[in-house]
Amino acid sequence: MNKEWYYALEGTSHGPVSQADFEQLVAAGTVRSDTLVWQEGMEDWLPYARAGSVGAAPLPPRAPMGEGQDPARSDANTFVGALKDGFARYVDFKTRSTRSQYWWFTLWSVIFSIATAIIDTTIGMGDTGPTGLLASLAMFLPSIAVAIRRLHDIGRTGWWILLIVIPLIGWIVLIVFYCTKTEEQPNQWGPVPQR
Repeated sequence: MNKEWYYALEGTSHGPVSQADFEQLVAAGTVRSDTLVWQEGMEDWLPYARAGSVGAAPLPPRAPMGEGQDPARSDANTFVGALKDGFARYVDFKTRSTRSQYWWFTLWSVIFSIATAIIDTTIGMGDTGPTGLLASLAMFLPSIAVAIRRLHDIGRTGWWILLIVIPLIGWIVLIVFYCTKTEEQPNQWGPVPQR
């Protein structure tokens, strides 16, 4: 008889789920190699990749990049998921991101800027104090990365991001690019991202 599985996502345990349901979660990418799992007979929660030594079914082989594998998180098109995906792919300049991934991450950047300006003003440092500087530094590379991945998603090279140095006209062109619909076929930067 198959034992039931428990798994942890974002600090919350889920389960019990049957072996068949658990294998579907693995196939869908919800349970990854680093996801903590537990079942009866295990002394403690373990990452799924290590749980194989105590009876877990092995992870299915992952296709190399460019062969149908989307590197984005399964929840990357949600408000919270976009932030997690942006930082998980902190310096990924080689794949693709959807419109929603880009715009949710941009919204997070604006929220952080406003929040840090309020904090800096409250502690008497003006609206561009140390908290704002640290937040800007933390958001700098992932913001560039998600912007370049968004350009890749519409079939354009990441070098188009340099239009940002051209006031007004360059900004308008980039906004149009960032609002453009996803290219509906695989391109040189990878498969069509999940939406």
